[in-house]
Amino acid sequence: MGSRLSGEGPTKVYAAAQEWMDAALRSDDSLFTPGTPVWTASVLTELREKFLDTPDTSSNSFTAKLERQLAGASPEAYQLMGEALYIHLLIGHKSFMAGPTKQRLINQVIRWSGRTVPIPEALAYALASGMIHPGQGFHNYRPFQVGYVIELSEQWKQTPESKQEGVLEDPWAFKSFLIAVQPKGQMFKEAPNAHRMQQDALLHLVFPDTFEAINSVTHKRMIAEAFKEHIKEPTQDIDRQLEQIRPHLEAQFGIFGYYDRARIRPLWDPRFSFNSWDTFVRSAREYVDSGKLEEEETNYKLQISRQLSEAREAVRKAGEPGDMDWRGPLAKGLAARPGGLMNWRNVQKLNNWCREDPTAALGALQAVWSQDTDSVVERIRNFCSLLPASKIGGAGIRTNVASVLLMGLNAAQYPPFMTTVFDKAYTLTEYEKPAVNANEAELYDHALNFLDRFIGEAGNRGLAIQNRLDAQSLIWAVVTNPGDGNGNDDGDWEDEEDRPQLTLEALADELLLTAKFLREIKTLLEDKKQVIFQGPPGTGKTYVARALARHLANNDAERVTLVQFHPSYAYEDFVQGFRPKRDGDGFELRDGPLLRAAQAAQNDPTNDHYLIIDEINRGNLGKVFGELYFLLEYRDEAMRLQYADKDFSLPQNLYIVGTMNTADRSIALVDLALRRRFSFIDFHPDEEPVKGVLQRWLATNAPKMEWVAKLVEAANDKLKDDRHAAIGPSYFIKPGLDEAAVERIWKHNVLPYLQERLYEQEDALNDFQLSAFEAYHSRHGEVSSENGDGSAPSGMQQDGGDDTADHNGQSGE
Repeated sequence: MGSRLSGEGPTKVYAAAQEWMDAALRSDDSLFTPGTPVWTASVLTELREKFLDTPDTSSNSFTAKLERQLAGASPEAYQLMGEALYIHLLIGHKSFMAGPTKQRLINQVIRWSGRTVPIPEALAYALASGMIHPGQGFHNYRPFQVGYVIELSEQWKQTPESKQEGVLEDPWAFKSFLIAVQPKGQMFKEAPNAHRMQQDALLHLVFPDTFEAINSVTHKRMIAEAFKEHIKEPTQDIDRQLEQIRPHLEAQFGIFGYYDRARIRPLWDPRFSFNSWDTFVRSAREYVDSGKLEEEETNYKLQISRQLSEAREAVRKAGEPGDMDWRGPLAKGLAARPGGLMNWRNVQKLNNWCREDPTAALGALQAVWSQDTDSVVERIRNFCSLLPASKIGGAGIRTNVASVLLMGLNAAQYPPFMTTVFDKAYTLTEYEKPAVNANEAELYDHALNFLDRFIGEAGNRGLAIQNRLDAQSLIWAVVTNPGDGNGNDDGDWEDEEDRPQLTLEALADELLLTAKFLREIKTLLEDKKQVIFQGPPGTGKTYVARALARHLANNDAERVTLVQFHPSYAYEDFVQGFRPKRDGDGFELRDGPLLRAAQAAQNDPTNDHYLIIDEINRGNLGKVFGELYFLLEYRDEAMRLQYADKDFSLPQNLYIVGTMNTADRSIALVDLALRRRFSFIDFHPDEEPVKGVLQRWLATNAPKMEWVAKLVEAANDKLKDDRHAAIGPSYFIKPGLDEAAVERIWKHNVLPYLQERLYEQEDALNDFQLSAFEAYHSRHGEVSSENGDGSAPSGMQQDGGDDTADHNGQSGE
């Protein structure tokens, strides 16, 4: 009995918390380098002076401000800040912040000292796992959370040793100590209660059998109020109230770790009320009655199904492995609704695999779309046996990918699968979940059986569901409406006005850019409503556009639309035009992505919507935009579209972000009329913040490969007369980057690109062989083979492997 969470991840987290207690509170040791004094009074005092007493109120990112604050600090102070960040981030589940992101932040701070201090393997595992989603405020107020860890540690060192062990053995004495810690640092004057979430997180980390895994005072109060009849001993201490409540709930529901279990949370959280087939079907009926099923859920899935069917036909016709005509239709089908069916990163990974290993990818697609079997289990099993786990991910992700591809056969029979959605539906209806070690075929077969059960249960209650796709759409709508269900989404804010607003700092850290740069883009969007990112390939234009749009839309995929222009793209594709009816009987007027995005924005006037136009200058813009030339500039006015029978205007809450590859000489330039309507933002490898992206990524992810940044800089310096040919950082932002990978990338990606730019300049191309660059040779103290004037010997070639490293990071468009 108790609030301790079970499982390997939480167990590792609790062990890490105990190691911190031993290192920081029971001694003056170190969490990362035992035997090296780090958590000492003198180092804590140094951090107080550098960090707590000198707050940086600028609009820069957390890391940019922290680097300035710690400038000139001792190596021990940098390491102590890294270890304090570790304790702060420890409780956050990987869905809140990914493990690599946590490690990158910690490693970056320590490396500012000029030293590299690796996180021990067991501690790294615990950090990557985490336990709960602590709320957005935990992230937005990070300086105060980390500052509290430093503050309490400093005050702990002032506590007599005779009292310390007693406090560490008694959970309530430990809580009294935490409450007694009143942050004195100058930074806390602007937000005196901003550390409360960290306080509750530490209570559970250190004493998990006593204090709940909840860092939201709001939720604790809701629970206490809902079950107040079980509080027999009056007390004002909310944690003692919960301590009295838990035994009664465990007697009724059995052992549980969270208060958001499906049979418990509906009893204390009125927003989370689904707990049986009756209520589940009732919610589905409400959604059907709203008339939104086809418009919001079904239609776009049928569109994706048709496009994937075209891709399936292209795959069927593919003869030799060198026939690549199938990749375009596949990419188009997968990009029809980014974030709607597959995570955009997984879409990118699948497309990368198809590009890097087309023979294997074609074989896998032929397996999932095979005409030789009617067994969906066999299709998925064969497909996944040919899909390397290293390219996509675990069983749940691979099942999701396979299910989306199966829509190319028959979406009504084989609808898309997503683990989180179906798991929540299983919980809400108390339907048996698949085995923990279920493979991809078993996961999907289990989901199909659940859909059939749902159709039957709904029919028994008077709700007719036509097919599995409608059933899946209803599940999607029902389970994603009541909130995230994590039990900690509210943070820890006493009053609504204290709730922090979302910032761009976290996104800037993720993208390795600066918050100032992202805020400038946001300001330009607010000013003109439309911007274009321009620069050479590999500079992350599309990646940043999608990430920024998602962030500004609060990660609501419904408010972000992506379209890619190409030379055959027309007004009828983008705005509106007549298209064959689905039944083949004549034509119908159909809206394009522009009008659909505009309609969504008009129907949701309180929220901003975003339309991303990738490769905007690959289309004939005058032909594609038509009347939009006028409407982009005069949003307060309306005009009649060429196929419409009523006036139309662009809504004020629809923002347009275009990307433009300036290195492609085969495409049209953007005319002056359109340039006047967009703000242009340069993404160029020789200008900050893009210039420093590769260096920053290497410093935290592949420190032994930092010479690659110098290599790319030297190559771009040789290209300075053709700056649009510059080499972007995305070529090398890849997991597991090593020397062999660099050589493969240079041979199979960079040199072919430069060969196109330097057509008929063979001598010039020799200057870009790896052997021509000092950075390549100096990595091991080798002597450069360059001539005295810095040029490479004629004809010098560099060998490389056959495969390109897996791409993960900023897109190269």
